[in-house]
Amino acid sequence: MTTTVRRIEQEIRELSLEDMLLLHDQLVTSIHEKGEAQKLDPAFRAEIQRRVKEIDSGKAEGVDALQSLEEM
Repeated sequence: MTTTVRRIEQEIRELSLEDMLLLHDQLVTSIHEKGEAQKLDPAFRAEIQRRVKEIDSGKAEGVDALQSLEEM
């Protein structure tokens, strides 16, 4: 275990139970997302990353998923 991980673990132990549970849920979700992403074709993964960067930079605008489905 690295020193960074030990430091983070210590800081986590100092959190309230509510914050610990919230962090736990976020970490589990991230782990599953990364696992699923690693199964994707590398070209598709690169395309997703490109589109996310465009949205984050303001170059492109996201569309509400539910609205898109209604319009289909």
